[in-house]
Amino acid sequence: MSVTIRPATLRDTTFVAANMRAVDWREIRAVFPASSTEIGAALYEASPELAWTAWLDGDPVCAFGVSRLLPGLGSGWAYGTPRMPAAMRAATRFLLARVRPRLVNEGFRRIEVRSAVDHDLSHAWLEKLGFQREGVARDYGTGGLDFVTFAATRGK
Repeated sequence: MSVTIRPATLRDTTFVAANMRAVDWREIRAVFPASSTEIGAALYEASPELAWTAWLDGDPVCAFGVSRLLPGLGSGWAYGTPRMPAAMRAATRFLLARVRPRLVNEGFRRIEVRSAVDHDLSHAWLEKLGFQREGVARDYGTGGLDFVTFAATRGK
């Protein structure tokens, strides 16, 4: 099983979104009630040159990136297909070795991520990436779904 990381394309992010895991779909739809194609396109377009896909055996299985919010501030995002777990080790290495130093060099001082309070897989991955749990955003998603805020800062 070979995993490669590539710069994202609109086609790839919408393909992954159309085949998204149920847990990711529930989380994203709670804050962005749109079709999978619209979700994939919006995240890709919000992250020029800061979006990637992980490929496994010829198919994109995960899309991830950072959207610029304000100077020095970004919002991280990721979603995947049911095959995403097999690509996580490679994606983690890529993010720590290539993306994090690039973001620091480009002047980012803080990257935030909000994740559904019960999305334990996402929380564990964020912590492996060095994100710190900051608190709970109550009633952040539709239907009253609470979200946990995580952040990685320049010095940590």
